Amino acid sequence: MSPSLLAGTILVVAGIAAALVQLWFAPWPLETFLKIEMTIGGLLAIVVVLWFAVREQREDKATRSGDRLD
Repeated sequence: MSPSLLAGTILVVAGIAAALVQLWFAPWPLETFLKIEMTIGGLLAIVVVLWFAVREQREDKATRSGDRLD
């Protein structure tokens, strides 16, 4: 399993867990909860963008070196 996939999965699960905790127990005020969710969403976006960039770079390198024939 790639580190990006693992990190993305952890962030999604953390976001869902935070939402369920807020739904059932409301430990944070609304603005704090929104900040938590926005931070998790921002981190997830960074992970996804980096994952695509690294994947594209690896595919380009494989294509240029002749290791991959289409």
